[in-house]
Amino acid sequence: MPTGDRVCFWWTTLANRMGPIVTNHLLPVTPVTPADLTGCRRRSILLRAATAGRVTPELSLAARADRQAHRQRAALRRTAVTSALPTTARRGDRVTFSRTDIVDDGTAEEQTLEALAAGVRVITGARLADDALACDIDLLVRLDDGAGISTSTAYMPVTVTAHTTARRTKGPVAEKNSVRVVDVAALGLSTPVVAPLKHRSSAVDSQKVAIAHVLLDRLGLASGDVGFIGGGAGGTTGVGGYARCVVITADRVLDGLERALEAPVPAHPVRVRECADCEFHNHCRCELVDSGDLSLMLPGDRGRQWRELGVHTLPDLAALADRPAELTTLPGVNREDPALAAAWMAGVEFLRRPLRRWITGPDLWCGHAFRMPGHLGDGELPMAGEIGDAVEIDVDMEAHPSRGTFLWGTFDGSEYRPFTDFSRDGDEGEHVARYWTWLMARRRAAHDSYRVFRTYCYSQQGENHWMRSYATRFGGREYAPGIIMPTLSEVNAFLNSPEWVDVFALVKTALAANGSLGLKSVARLAGFTFSQEDVDGRAAVDLFEIAVGDVDGDADSDDGARAEASSRARRTLERYNADDCYAPAAVRRWLRLGAPGVPPLEY
Repeated sequence: MPTGDRVCFWWTTLANRMGPIVTNHLLPVTPVTPADLTGCRRRSILLRAATAGRVTPELSLAARADRQAHRQRAALRRTAVTSALPTTARRGDRVTFSRTDIVDDGTAEEQTLEALAAGVRVITGARLADDALACDIDLLVRLDDGAGISTSTAYMPVTVTAHTTARRTKGPVAEKNSVRVVDVAALGLSTPVVAPLKHRSSAVDSQKVAIAHVLLDRLGLASGDVGFIGGGAGGTTGVGGYARCVVITADRVLDGLERALEAPVPAHPVRVRECADCEFHNHCRCELVDSGDLSLMLPGDRGRQWRELGVHTLPDLAALADRPAELTTLPGVNREDPALAAAWMAGVEFLRRPLRRWITGPDLWCGHAFRMPGHLGDGELPMAGEIGDAVEIDVDMEAHPSRGTFLWGTFDGSEYRPFTDFSRDGDEGEHVARYWTWLMARRRAAHDSYRVFRTYCYSQQGENHWMRSYATRFGGREYAPGIIMPTLSEVNAFLNSPEWVDVFALVKTALAANGSLGLKSVARLAGFTFSQEDVDGRAAVDLFEIAVGDVDGDADSDDGARAEASSRARRTLERYNADDCYAPAAVRRWLRLGAPGVPPLEY
């Protein structure tokens, strides 16, 4: 089925489903946008129903602030890219450079068409639309060498995103999966060149450039390529990003667009990840709770296997917990789900898996083989002698999305020690090198005294990412005598060793949950109380900006007040980080005691 027909089919299906809640005050056909094809499809219906006044959206003040902040960050990203774009041709360039910045005054679509008709080389803030599809696209970049408009005129749609757009590959890449790059400062002037990268993209970014490509193709102006400009250290540009554009063939995103257009619009709501921040959350949840829908516990596609077996509600699923023999005959399902469904209906969030499945794991006991104690008093740890002779250090890291890490905290069981960078311009990784030097010194001392050494964190992806990032950028650099950034091979050797342990992995083995297994949730089960209850990762970023003076607050406040605000923000960040070092130690001890206080999961 051609893409245009798929769009009409999809939207006709959606319109038919809108009957109960949407009046005929809406236009007969509303173009499909990238937002309609990602995340919750039910929300597309409700947004149009809200326009007709049939549904009232509910959004908290905090959620409104978050959305506004998200829009502002997106605007800052676009501004950063726009300011880096060329403004004139360079000496030796064979093209005549021109650029049009579309002003969103209600005529963006018409302005875009005029710029395309004039053959402008770079168009920013473009909008493309027809009766079936519509798309706002950050950039349209001309790739051919011509001037004016001709049959060879070809444009590439480019989106600016906060997501990582590519990662370096470890081996050869097939030609069909190849990635090309071009500097943002050379867009419209230089030809993208092949780079040893693997493309990564979110669904919304892919749908945006795919729809823009289809619309350009209908105008006869598509180049066959699409582009992504991403930021962050995980991309192609290092910390800060937005300096290079990743280019791939449009065919690689068109398949995803066709699949999205073919997906049916749900007749009833299903809980998905986006529900937590949706203005229609309560509207849908009432219907879900009334029916006891399976997605209340198994959101999205997680309940697909049960639905295929005819189990659509939590009461039906919970009933299977009393018939364990039947579970062994059901293919492709999680046998724990019925017990978790019964727990969900009883308001129980966590269940403890049978001890035999996890208590003997060597990572929980510093690599020692588990030995069953003959007798234990209340609160007495098994294998206390072996554990007591080990050197155990808990680590937690704080990072700013565009600056990198600014705090690595450590806790050795008695003392919290932070390694910080609160300088305004950054220390180019010196605090990371100091953290690494201290940690490796403790490691050597443990080895020299024939003691076991273990370093722990909770959910290690962030720490792993940033250690590798800094080692890649600054590996081997000496900041002061004895303070040297490790190389990537040194970092990888440690991260892949048994001396680097993820407490989150231990928790996932021990507990089954209906909710989050994040540190804040699990540490409370272990009896740990956080001192900074109102601080989370996003608040930590805001506090860091205050700490380094990027946010001055009241413009009329004097230097002393700003300095006090900066100092207060630093102290709060260190207390917040210290809690995240203490808490994994508390969770680890609690697991070694057998996770007391959590109901057992039996099947």
